Formats: sequence, C-alpha cells, structure tokens
Amino acid sequence: MFRVVVFILLVFLLVRAALWLVQRHHDAHGSGKEFDRLLSEGLIDSGVFAGATWSEHTRFGKRRRRALLAREQRRFLRDTKRFFRNQYLEAHPPAIYQLIVIFLIASVLGLVLETVYTFVVFGIVESRVGLVWGPFSPLYGVGAVLLTVCLWSVRDRAWWQVFLLSAVLGGTLEQAAGWSMAHFADAQSWTYLGLPDHITQWVAVRFLIMWGVVGLVWCKLIMPELIYRIGEPDTRQQKVIVGVLGAFLALDIAMTLACFYRAAERAHDMPASGPFDAYVDAHFGDAFMARKFENMRIGAGLPPSPR
Repeated sequence: MFRVVVFILLVFLLVRAALWLVQRHHDAHGSGKEFDRLLSEGLIDSGVFAGATWSEHTRFGKRRRRALLAREQRRFLRDTKRFFRNQYLEAHPPAIYQLIVIFLIASVLGLVLETVYTFVVFGIVESRVGLVWGPFSPLYGVGAVLLTVCLWSVRDRAWWQVFLLSAVLGGTLEQAAGWSMAHFADAQSWTYLGLPDHITQWVAVRFLIMWGVVGLVWCKLIMPELIYRIGEPDTRQQKVIVGVLGAFLALDIAMTLACFYRAAERAHDMPASGPFDAYVDAHFGDAFMARKFENMRIGAGLPPSPR
C-alpha cells in the first residue's frame, strides 16, 4: 500500500511542478487568471507593465501584443501573489467544502494510480476499490483529509515537528484501519508481520519514517496550493454538488461497513437477523464481495492477531 502512497505523492509533485512552470510563464508575460483577477480587483494596477518589452505574435490567426516583464517586475508580481495567497490561507482554513473535494480527489486518484501501479509492477489488473459504489479507495481520501486537518495549524513549524506528527498520524491511521478490518469484518488488505521492524501487524518503523516524509511534503508543498486552488464555492450550484457528493460518500461508506460486517457474520455461519441483513445478503453476497474487493481477504486464512 505505502509504495502506492509514495507514487501518488510523486504525481502530486509533478502536477505541482507543472503548475509552477505555468505560473512562471504567466509572471513573465503578465497574464493568467490569477493575474487578471488581481488586476480586476484593483490589487495591482497597470503600472506593473511599466518598462516592459512588447512584441507581437499570431495565435489562432489573430495578432496580439504580449509583454515581457523585467526581472524586478516579475519579482514584484510573484511577491504580490504570494502576499495575497498567504492572506487568503490565513483567513480561510480548510472547511467541509474543501475537505470533501480533497477526499474525492485523493480517493479517485489513489484508486487509479494503485490500479496502474499493480499492473505495471505485478502485471495484474484487479478491482482495487474500497467502497461498494463508485470508483473510490477511501483510505487514501481519509489519509489526505487527516493530514490536512492535523497539519494545517503546524504548516509553518519546523520540519522535524511536521515529520514527527506525520509519522504518528500515518501509523495511527494504518493501525486503526488494519485493526478495524480484522476485528469487525475479518478482512485484511495488508500485513507487516513478515518485516523485521514491524511494531504491530499493521505498523512498521520503515513506514512510519515514510509517513513522516509524505506528511512533510504534503504540508509544505502540496496542501497550501491545493487549498488555495480549490478556494471557496462561488455559486450555490457548487455548494449543492459538493454537498450531494458528500452525502453520497457518507451513505456509501456506511453501506460498505455494513456489507463487510455482514460478510464476516456469513463467514461464521451466522444467519440474517432482519430485513436489512437479508437485503445485504441478496444484493451484496460473498460472490459480489469477492469480485468487488479482489485485493482483500475476507473471513479465512488471515494471519493471527491479538483479540
């Protein structure tokens, strides 16, 4: 699992690097949506173009004038953007709207990249989803939300403090997720019992170190930019769409937990105790669970763990 987390982080960093290059290009020419917004809101004025070099170029059959700002002008523009960006982040900590979007991005991206990773490395294609409905792997979403919520207030602290907190958060998440799957659903997605540095079945020293690195990169390089770009909802439609998606995810998670709980009961030959259990058995039976969650082992042959 953790190799996939690192892979996802690398993808985020590549996207961040691409955005940085685009921003540098826009700063050099006084262009881009952020520049236009600052100009329209009066946060900067046309004086930023003073002394710029102008040239003409043809784009899509139309001749346009384009500015090339001097080094000092570019620095002024970057400093201005950074100032207003930091002001925004101080005034707008992550709220439910941003957290739902982050959960969606991380869950879907995590599933896609995990599927690609297992195909490239192991040559297999299998269902890696974590919920009964939709293309979601919630552990990645929960991890991204957990890091965002817990690291937001310490994002300006020393690197080693962020590193230690991230390692604790990552270890706690893996322990809680692994223990919950084993004890409430007789399910297992990973185990570290074969590693010499394992602390528990689901926590190992090497992965605590890696969680520290992941949290440090997320906190310093990815999270602030992601929150800034998600921004606040501008329209009622955005609020409604994200709210509906959030409600659907909550229902999806609840139904998935019920399905796993019932799968564990069936593994112990426990009959349905009511209409809901009968519905789960009819629509989310053992064949469905095996097909849907191919990378998990449910109810049989799991490594021993303290109960």
